Amino acid sequence: MQTFFIVGVQRSGTTLLSVMLGNHPEILLERRSLAFRIITGFKNLYDLTPHHLDVTPEDFMKWLIENDEGGRLAELMDYENIQQYKTVRELIQQSINKKLVAEGKQIWGDKSPNLQHYLSDLLLLIPDAKIIHIVRDGRANAYSMAKRTPRHLLLSAQQWVDGNVFGLVNQQLLGEEQYHLIHYEKLLQSPEKELRKVCGFLKISWQEEVLSTVDPDLPEDKRYVKNFLDKRKMDTWKDKLSEKEIRKIEEIQGPLLRRLEYTPETGNLRVRPLSLRRRIVYNQLDNVKMLFRSKKTAMINKEMVEVRISLKNRVYKFFGNFTRDFLSFPIFKAVFWRGFYKRKKMK
Repeated sequence: MQTFFIVGVQRSGTTLLSVMLGNHPEILLERRSLAFRIITGFKNLYDLTPHHLDVTPEDFMKWLIENDEGGRLAELMDYENIQQYKTVRELIQQSINKKLVAEGKQIWGDKSPNLQHYLSDLLLLIPDAKIIHIVRDGRANAYSMAKRTPRHLLLSAQQWVDGNVFGLVNQQLLGEEQYHLIHYEKLLQSPEKELRKVCGFLKISWQEEVLSTVDPDLPEDKRYVKNFLDKRKMDTWKDKLSEKEIRKIEEIQGPLLRRLEYTPETGNLRVRPLSLRRRIVYNQLDNVKMLFRSKKTAMINKEMVEVRISLKNRVYKFFGNFTRDFLSFPIFKAVFWRGFYKRKKMK
């Protein structure tokens, strides 16, 4: 089984890369992100098994997959034949193999932004998975994130640092044979050169189809990715951000920008990562904005849609985000996952 995951900080080009690689005739790339459902679904075993010790492990596992949120695990896993598999790893591996055979493909892929933070959980289940981590200029990323979401510009800048430091460390831990870094800007400027490297990393043949940014499974008016590589996106931040905003971002990102081959605009740069206090303040300011945001534009299955958010969900998320900054995780889980445990009880 060949498996790979496209990861990176949100707004870094994960969707563009997934559309291009999804056009490769040997690749089966999931439309809906599955990595977090795989991780969460099977990590639930730790929390839920103590409540279901009166049933067989096979029946409990089958029930867990059938009741996974959104039905994503059930779409992938061969849970009807769960008795055939000795371990969860074997279940995942053989389920993916069966899907590849059914689709006539050679390699299975998934796109899950921010997955680099949870790699230890993923590799526990799929130890041989290959990771493609796409990196974008931190200033462009922070601007794009703050524009698309209510997230504070400087909090976005810090989260770019946090997410890409994970990428550097993960590559050191796993090696370049399993963890590959690609730059968004280089992909736009030299797509064939960069994608040939990706195909070599995945050990699949080079195919011209990957140069296309067209998602053939969606009508043109529904596509999130443009039908051409838009190089203008690389430098939009230079015109949209003030000198003061650029300086503040670079005070947070400076050393990592240089490490990732980007050049800061500010001379004599003072390095000032966000303090814990400022992170909490900005996070809670964003939290208040989200409370009054009844709809948002989002990408679902690589399609741009407008999503309405009920007042109940907004209030629940508000209190959840508020307390996450001030409570330990066990206390947070006990308070806000009470409904989860009740909902997940077998009948």
